Amino acid sequence: MKTTTVRTPEEMEPIAREVLERFGAGSVAAVIALSGELGVGKTIFTKALAQVLGVTEHITSPTFVVMKQYATTHPVFKKLIHIDAYRVEDLEEMRVIDLPRLLEEEGSVLCIEWPERIAAMIPERACRVTIASLDEHTRTVTYGD
Repeated sequence: MKTTTVRTPEEMEPIAREVLERFGAGSVAAVIALSGELGVGKTIFTKALAQVLGVTEHITSPTFVVMKQYATTHPVFKKLIHIDAYRVEDLEEMRVIDLPRLLEEEGSVLCIEWPERIAAMIPERACRVTIASLDEHTRTVTYGD
């Protein structure tokens, strides 16, 4: 595990790039499990990841819709799937969006906020990213396998 301190949203991009580089071209989706308190910066991390992937759309939290998908211009990863499990009360809700299939989809990156809410569905191969607040402007980002 590696821990980095960030003070601005722009400082998330090198971390997002490093996390993405942990995944090579593979036969299943790259999965990033994003943990942290409400408002700590999980969506900011996802925005940085989207920038690394070449997503041109505006990224917003899918809290109320659970999932949003974005096309990328990345040579390996063609789709970013952003999932927010904060409001999920039953794993069956994840089956409705066909999460098991998405986890196996080659060329996709799944960025899952609040993975602890659906822990039984998060694969072992997921890269865990935890964001914690040190003060109003400073965060620690811990990441790795």
